[in-house]
Amino acid sequence: MNRLEKRLIRGLLCAAAVVWLATVIWMCWLKPPAPVAHADEAPATDRILVSAPRLARPPAPELAGDSVPLMPARADEPRPEGPVHPHPITVQHERIFTENRLIGALNGAVDVGDAAGLRKLLDRYRVAYPEDGQDLQAGYAAIADCLDRPGVETRAAAQRWSDEHHGSTVRRFVRRICRLDGEGGS
Repeated sequence: MNRLEKRLIRGLLCAAAVVWLATVIWMCWLKPPAPVAHADEAPATDRILVSAPRLARPPAPELAGDSVPLMPARADEPRPEGPVHPHPITVQHERIFTENRLIGALNGAVDVGDAAGLRKLLDRYRVAYPEDGQDLQAGYAAIADCLDRPGVETRAAAQRWSDEHHGSTVRRFVRRICRLDGEGGS
């Protein structure tokens, strides 16, 4: 076989594999499942239709912006059929998203060595998240000090902070910016 024939065969095999994969996906995931009859149920043609009292309709599911229903907040509420978003975005979620964006901005200021910008963002973080659940504020302050006034005093303060906050996500930045990595690692 020459090179052109080998390429043609490879191309045909790839096309066949794509068609096969698309068929499997369609059959397994996109095709609605057939109703399952239970052993104790009579076939649908043998059932007697009895008028049942009208029950209150369940409330319509809450829809997200893309018209996909949201998973109900409570387990005892009926789950909508088909795909659902796992939960609604709450005020608490928005607060977490905002905190994550602010932490990203703090990290960006660290990356470019902008001590003044870091201090401004840190002030915003302190106001918005006074509880400081992740112990970030003092770490970012130590970084800003090392950027503004590198020296023995700021390194010693950063080392004390690093020794007390082994689990902090900011610790690696403190150690890098304040040049603590040469003293025993992290």
